[in-house]
Amino acid sequence: MQITDSYPPVSSPRDSRPRRMRLAAALTLCAVGLLAAVWFVAARPIRRPAPRVVPYSALLSGLTAGTVDSIAIVPGEQVLGWTSQGAIRVLYTSSEVEPLVARAEAAGAAIAFRRSPRGILGYANVAIGLIILAALVVVLRRHLGGGNGSPGTELGDEVDSSTTFANVAGNDGAVSELREVVSFLSAPERFQRVGARTPKGVMMYGPPGTGKTLMARAVAGEAGVPFWSISGSEVTGFIVGLGVMRIKSLFKKARKRGGVIFIDEIDALGGRRGRNQSHNEDDRTLNQLLVELDGFSPSDGVVVIAATNRPEDLDPALLRPGRFDRSVAVGLPTAPEREAILRLHAKQRRVPLGGTVDLERLARLMPQTSGAELANLLNEAAIVAAREDASLVNWTHIESARDRLLLGKERRGFQASDREWRIVAMHEAGHAVLGVLCCPDDGLHKVTIQPRGQAMGVAFFSPDGDQHLHSRRYLEGQILKGLGGRAAEEVLFGSDAITSGARSDLQHVTRIAKEMVYHLGMGETSGLMVLDTQNGSASAETHALMDREVRSIIERLYARAVDVVRAHRAAVEALGNALLERETLDGAEALGLLTANGLPEAGTA
Repeated sequence: MQITDSYPPVSSPRDSRPRRMRLAAALTLCAVGLLAAVWFVAARPIRRPAPRVVPYSALLSGLTAGTVDSIAIVPGEQVLGWTSQGAIRVLYTSSEVEPLVARAEAAGAAIAFRRSPRGILGYANVAIGLIILAALVVVLRRHLGGGNGSPGTELGDEVDSSTTFANVAGNDGAVSELREVVSFLSAPERFQRVGARTPKGVMMYGPPGTGKTLMARAVAGEAGVPFWSISGSEVTGFIVGLGVMRIKSLFKKARKRGGVIFIDEIDALGGRRGRNQSHNEDDRTLNQLLVELDGFSPSDGVVVIAATNRPEDLDPALLRPGRFDRSVAVGLPTAPEREAILRLHAKQRRVPLGGTVDLERLARLMPQTSGAELANLLNEAAIVAAREDASLVNWTHIESARDRLLLGKERRGFQASDREWRIVAMHEAGHAVLGVLCCPDDGLHKVTIQPRGQAMGVAFFSPDGDQHLHSRRYLEGQILKGLGGRAAEEVLFGSDAITSGARSDLQHVTRIAKEMVYHLGMGETSGLMVLDTQNGSASAETHALMDREVRSIIERLYARAVDVVRAHRAAVEALGNALLERETLDGAEALGLLTANGLPEAGTA
């Protein structure tokens, strides 16, 4: 089934969490600053004339002479005395003050004892330090994922999902599997009557953008149960035990209310244990998840749905029956499913489509694309229409958006010499001729020398329908099509004049040839032997043999591509000259021009 991650998310209490965190942090900092200011003002001494520092003997002489009227003793620190000429100060580090008190009493001076100001400041420093530390702990725990009641440990706020399967198009097989999960949640007694155990978990896997998150929301929305959503990466943390506490908290909340727990990107949490030898906190968190999956019963009304793009990285214990009982493949949509997805997006986004827009044709022209990419295509087309101040989205807007997504943004103001433009035009004409003759499975859609992205031109082909199995003839046709540009340069301009324009073509054909030899058993001498990297690397001799076969396939097919270009040079030059005049030709125009210049029926080369 196809989901679109571009739909507006259901509002949830989590949306306001960053605001609450920022407010709490700001209030905490203000409070700490206020306390620090109060302490500074309180501890700051009152500005008075500084007392003269005199020796202890001078203080005793003053007491004997009667010039010292009174003293204030701070045991172990100092003695302050007052005379008619001002205050004096004596450093008195001894705690034995009885002799000094006796001399002052004999002299008739007033005596007072004072507490050390450093003691008060010490307590204040400790208090301020504790307050700051507590504030930092609160902010840190909230930042690490604070929740309700237990800051820093809870994840996954409850959401009442309003998404249903009406918001989902494509991937009908996955939708039918998930409809059974809805039945488990909404009417569990039907299955309990016949002794059936409802599945505890459903693992959805497939390429990015295929709608796994949307389908999980639809399960909760159809069943009318709460939806708890978390990401695998936000469960784990660098604090020991934090991930375990978060998992416990999430399942505890879900058991109280029931519903769907959705764990996105579970490979970040459920990867194979032992993969990180230096830090096993991830393993502890995964162990707790396994325990929780074993610990709740069907009567709790909880189903765990997880999604991943890399199922091969998951720990085997996670996928055994009794935990994630079902695995649902969410693949790329077929052509009819792509059409349904496009119609759903156009309807829900209120995209006004003109009469020239053929969504069935557009679906065929976008093979191996996900629902998210199709949604982005429609959005880009609407942007192009808005830029032109058009009231409807027409096929020209669709074409412009498609070219931008597949080939890159148009390079306006790009300049090249006439000779370079001629080489580019003949290069793309060579691709077109070889593709039409040697790979008829993919129809010619467009040939252009309009610079886009890193390319100065492109010959774009698109199959009439989805292909899941590829024959040797088809793969060799792809290689021939990719080598057509270099072959045209050599035939028309000479081997000394070939350019760097075939760089990406050569990389592409090399990948196909390697796939044929290394993994598909289509080598000319290696036969059915393939390269199995999971069960040990092959020997150096085997690698060398396969590399020679890859080179042999490319060289043999290149020689054939050169022969085809020589045989149909007139057609290549005619198409190249038309590109120099018009810049872009659609498939029908290019085929008509090639046929008029002697190109035979497709597939006859």
